[in-house]
Amino acid sequence: MTTSKYYEFIHKDLLASHGTSSIAPTKDFHVHDNYEIYLFLDGEVNLFINQFCYHLQRGNLLVINNHEIHKVINLSGKPYERMTIHFKPDMIQPFCSAETNLLHCFINRKSGFDHIIQLDESQIEEFIRISSKLIHALEHKTYGSDVLSLTFLVQILVFTNDAFGKVKSLLPRATSSFIHSVMQYIENNLRSELSLEQISKKLSVDKFYLSHMFKSQTGGTIYHYILMKRVALAKQLLADGHSVSLACHSSGFNDYANFIRTFKKISGISPGKYAKLSRSQSQN
Repeated sequence: MTTSKYYEFIHKDLLASHGTSSIAPTKDFHVHDNYEIYLFLDGEVNLFINQFCYHLQRGNLLVINNHEIHKVINLSGKPYERMTIHFKPDMIQPFCSAETNLLHCFINRKSGFDHIIQLDESQIEEFIRISSKLIHALEHKTYGSDVLSLTFLVQILVFTNDAFGKVKSLLPRATSSFIHSVMQYIENNLRSELSLEQISKKLSVDKFYLSHMFKSQTGGTIYHYILMKRVALAKQLLADGHSVSLACHSSGFNDYANFIRTFKKISGISPGKYAKLSRSQSQN
């Protein structure tokens, strides 16, 4: 087994890893510009995607696009095992056809739904077999390894889309109805004011109770969760061709300077540069 390094901000176009550790690669909710395929193999883990939480079982296969915030919580503190693949969606476009959209399972679904399916043991073995070849090609830079890496990624995407097309997606079931209602309220009101006081008033609960319950069940703060949701929405708006000003106000940032500063801190680049890169990638 190969345990590779993980990064909060993934800059490479393609990264794959088969890892076992007791510490989640990121401590809080995050979003990145890559698409992610995640196969859970062993451990006691909850995984949040947007406002949904899943208690993972061996063979759970998840897909996460570049506008969905997510976070892993290791419930036991013991090592857990998973395989992950991150890739830039634009690198796959040349391999798609009129009959085969390799990005289908990432984009052709309701926002926040259809993230996860259950693989049987033969499917788990097949996924591990192809992914291990991808990891080997990425780690051993020899003649043809770059081409082989792409062919293995295409095979994995064919496998993943085929599996998602045949199996009914699993339903989230790991978080309380209260926390789900908090996250759903945030989801529906990102463009409005969302202070702790305002949310607690709307949900008719004490703000200290709200803060405590959110922290105890998600491991993070409401403030950070809202911030990541707004940055993710701003990225989506910028990628769709909207101006920096519109992305700022439509994602709930009322202060333009604060938006520029926050976006750059979380994403590593300014909103203007992000929009320009998104446009250039869509034209390639």
